[in-house]
Amino acid sequence: MTELASPRPKPFILNKLLQNPVTVKELRSRMRGRRAFVVLTLYLLLMSGFISLIYLAYAASANSPYGPDSRQAGKVVFAAVLGVQAFLVTFIGPAFTMAAISGERERQTYDLLRTTLLSANSLVVGKLLSALSYVFLLIFASVPLQSIAFLLGGVSLVELVLSQLLVAVSAVTFALVGLFFSSVMRTTLASSVMTFATALFLTAGVPLLAIIFGSFLGIFFSGLTSPSWIAQVILIYIGLALAATNFPITLIVSEVFLLEEGALFYYSQVIDGHTVYILSPWYGYLFLYVLLSLFLYWACVRRVRRIPNK
Repeated sequence: MTELASPRPKPFILNKLLQNPVTVKELRSRMRGRRAFVVLTLYLLLMSGFISLIYLAYAASANSPYGPDSRQAGKVVFAAVLGVQAFLVTFIGPAFTMAAISGERERQTYDLLRTTLLSANSLVVGKLLSALSYVFLLIFASVPLQSIAFLLGGVSLVELVLSQLLVAVSAVTFALVGLFFSSVMRTTLASSVMTFATALFLTAGVPLLAIIFGSFLGIFFSGLTSPSWIAQVILIYIGLALAATNFPITLIVSEVFLLEEGALFYYSQVIDGHTVYILSPWYGYLFLYVLLSLFLYWACVRRVRRIPNK
């Protein structure tokens, strides 16, 4: 009497993602040669040199006869590494996805790829994971350099965890921006233009609009001797909402809240006898960018499904 074969256990979600044929093919083609390791080595060397220059410049400008304050130097090193990471996820990360689908069209392999049993969802996930894997490799490789700030002092574990969480969410969102325009545009050139224009608008255009909006509000309230506490609260929350749309400003304002007010989540402030709770902007940033990522992912999958029907 033969025994019935037991059903094979279903793989975990992580295994399913790693077994995606698009992910496997893209990672093998990217990591097989020396280019990926050369880029990683040069990235770490340049970042190390940049941090060394920042530290030396800060030490030279210190007025203390005993050298620079180690706590302040730690903050400078931490800010320098975080600035490089922000530039990486904002402009370098989308470069790995802005030609993911449009490049397949230009090589005339997209139609062949869509005739396989690979679903549109698997195609988008595979392209996204193959790009994010290398971006996250560059991000995680720079984390040991940030540990220098712990040796110098002035940086807490909460700051590191929160900053890396914001960096990770930003990396996913900006990668999906490039993937979305790659699925919409016919050529890689058009996709790259739209991707970098969007990234530039989210990082530089939004603060410019906020400054213009703030100047108009200043003119509007200039005639008022003392605005009501409700108007002041509304202005505060408008400013926090605008800050939550921008990655660098969210990092700066959240750091100020943490250092000046000791508030990771929120702090209370009394305005004209009324207690107002002011939330840190990283709440809104995570909520907004997670929603934006989900929308971009849905739009990419829908676009990939719709193209073959034309």
